[in-house]
Parts: sequence; structure tokens; C-alpha cells
Amino acid sequence: MPAHSTPRIYDGTTGGTVHSGRRTHIIQLLRDTKDPLSVAEVADTVGIHPNTARFHLESLVDAGLATRETAPSAKPGRRRVMYTGTLPNQTHERAQGYRLLSQILAGLIATRFPDMDDVMCEVGRQWGSYLTSRPAPYETLDEAEIGRRVMDKSDALWFAPELQTQPGPHLLFHNCPFMESARSAPGIICRLHGGMINGSLTELRSSQRVVKLEASIAPHLCRAWLGPVGDQGEQPLELVLPGPVDES
Repeated sequence: MPAHSTPRIYDGTTGGTVHSGRRTHIIQLLRDTKDPLSVAEVADTVGIHPNTARFHLESLVDAGLATRETAPSAKPGRRRVMYTGTLPNQTHERAQGYRLLSQILAGLIATRFPDMDDVMCEVGRQWGSYLTSRPAPYETLDEAEIGRRVMDKSDALWFAPELQTQPGPHLLFHNCPFMESARSAPGIICRLHGGMINGSLTELRSSQRVVKLEASIAPHLCRAWLGPVGDQGEQPLELVLPGPVDES
């Protein structure tokens, strides 16, 4: 095991990290399907073993991202368990509590400590570093693999990321799981997010960093521009806030 290794971390949304991409696929399937789905239906659609599907589905129920019900049946024997997707942070008491806490903390920091830009970027960097497993010293990752890992982590945290290369390398985030907090304190939340990505890129020994973050360029859409790390080190993160974050 590498000298620096990150334990498996419960991220509060998908219920874990190792299976996060698959769970994201499953919860999206549940939300896009009008009727509840069984374990067998999910397994067949996603292409996984029923036991694996059941494991993910139960984890999503525990995280408040799906509900479970028993289907009525006129036939004797064991009744089928059916699953329905829910929206993040809307139905689960624990998730609502964390969301409220993040809103209070973000608002308090923005009000009491208005000059915390660099500090919040550094806090975000530590967050990203903690969430990311550093490659072994002998392991060399190309930028494509680093991008895939960063995308997987962002996907696990419900940012719905997309990597694009034109007109320059940048990440699009089609969802913000901290929308309520970002509305009240966008500078705090967006710098945390930008710092988090850079912390992850640093751990993966990438030659790129987020140099500019454009918040809310459209409803539910933010863009992070990537640039090379020069001889002088990382550039300060440029944050563009066009206006209040809109959830409509």
C-alpha cells in the first residue's frame, strides 16, 4: 500500500466512493423511469449481477436517494421489492440536516470573514486531497486518466461533470449539490469547489489546475477552465460570479 493512502470515505450522497459511478448510473435510471424498478430490472439494464444491484440499491435507500416498497401480488410466495429514485437532499432527514448546516456555516463565514478567499480555496484543496487516493510513487498517470478520476469523484459528489477540450480544456458541471448554500454565499462555496478540484489534481500529480471558475453561466451549469502549472507555481483561482445562483 502506498505511504499516503486515503480511506474509503462516505460522501453523504451516493453512500461511498468505490462504487460511486455505478450508483450514479442506477439513481439516474430510477429517476428517469416513471414506474418503480425491481432488482432484476436494474441489474439487467445496468449490466451487473443482481446481488450487486441489490447492494447499490440498498445503499441508495440508506443515503435517502431511493425509496423501497413491496409490490402487491396475488400469487403466493415472496413479494418483489421495488425501488424508486428521489432527488438529492430532499427527503432524507440526515441529508437535510447537513444541507442546513452548510448553509448556516457558509452564511456565517461570508458575513463575519469577508476576506477569506484564499483560505476557502485552501480548505477546498485539503478537502480534494483527502477525497483522492494518491498514485503510488512508481505509478505514472497520463492526463486522460487523471481527468477520468477527477470526473469519477465529481460524479460521485453529484456535480454531473463533463470534460471538454474546445476551445480549451475545461470542466462543465451540470448540477450543484450545494445549490442552497451557493445561493447565499457563492464566493465561499465556489472557491471551496475550485479548491477541491485542484486538491484532487495535485494528489494525482497533474500538470493542470483550475485557473478560472465561472459560476452559474446558465441555470445549473458552471464551468472550470484548466491551465498548466507554470514555473511560478499555480495561478490564483479567478472566480467569475455573474449574479445570484439561480435554481429555477
